[in-house]
Amino acid sequence: MKFPDTNYNPPFNITRASHLTLTVKDLGRSKEFYTEVFGLVVSDEDSETIFLRGVEEVAHHSLVLHKTVDAPRCQSIGMRVQFDEDLDRAKAHFDGEGIRSEWIEVPFQARTLRFHDCAGTPVDLVARMETRQRLLGQSRLHKGGAVLRLDHYQLHTPDPHEASIYYSNLGFRCSDYNVGGTPERITGAFMSRKDNPHDIVYIRGRGPALHHFAYAIMESSHIFRACDAAAQLGFGQTVERGPQRHGLDHMLYVYFRDPDGHRAEIFIMPIQLIDLEEPPHEWGTIGTLEQPWGRPAPRSWFFETTPFENVELSPRLEEWEPMTLEKSLGL
Repeated sequence: MKFPDTNYNPPFNITRASHLTLTVKDLGRSKEFYTEVFGLVVSDEDSETIFLRGVEEVAHHSLVLHKTVDAPRCQSIGMRVQFDEDLDRAKAHFDGEGIRSEWIEVPFQARTLRFHDCAGTPVDLVARMETRQRLLGQSRLHKGGAVLRLDHYQLHTPDPHEASIYYSNLGFRCSDYNVGGTPERITGAFMSRKDNPHDIVYIRGRGPALHHFAYAIMESSHIFRACDAAAQLGFGQTVERGPQRHGLDHMLYVYFRDPDGHRAEIFIMPIQLIDLEEPPHEWGTIGTLEQPWGRPAPRSWFFETTPFENVELSPRLEEWEPMTLEKSLGL
């Protein structure tokens, strides 16, 4: 089936995935995981919050960790817009469409507008942040995976078809999508505003919920550096999937579960996607596609997610049985 057409004149200009905020039980242990295994850099911190960025990033933060005594959650994901005026255009668009949105105050960020998309995901829009020094050239400071920058989010929703229409209308372009069901509908959509295959990915599942967020790395050896650092610091069992190669875009990757169970991916820089004559690529249902090599993902990878704070999850969907690691081993 045909993917919805991209609106190349959207009501406001989103440029990329920018930042997200997680709540965690043990702030010190989470700091150790993200700085020593992933190689993120602390921009600012206090007893309740840590602001982190990749070694290539100049913007103040791409990951924010808040201490909590409750169940760990994702508070929001963030997107950059091109100009501050785009925030006013976005507010006018949401008001006109009857979409809930509000201005919020966030440390180290300029004006920030939060809205809830069609799936119920809280999304923060911002045009500017404070800046810090880029550390890409200071290799003596690099640790673990030495991740460069935040690349994308993958989320679950009961209706990726609706999400694909919603984000196409906001100017997002599709690189790949999955189809399935009777009647046939879109069950997964990989959509972007920058020059690679994904800023936001929606896959069919109980939601809205965060499946994972991903950081890009410079070279494949950094995957193994991250895994080695995890093992040496007692995080070895947090490796959930990989190292392997993605079938859709051929990227090497590894997935971790942080100390609170949030899933985070490290992957080699993705393919370029700029020229408009390249159409979206249609695939079958996720979980039925063959791996280029290696075993399938474990069952946890398909069904376990991080809920959003103060956002109600959809009812459980009907059971489906992807090809899992456990099934491939006869367990």
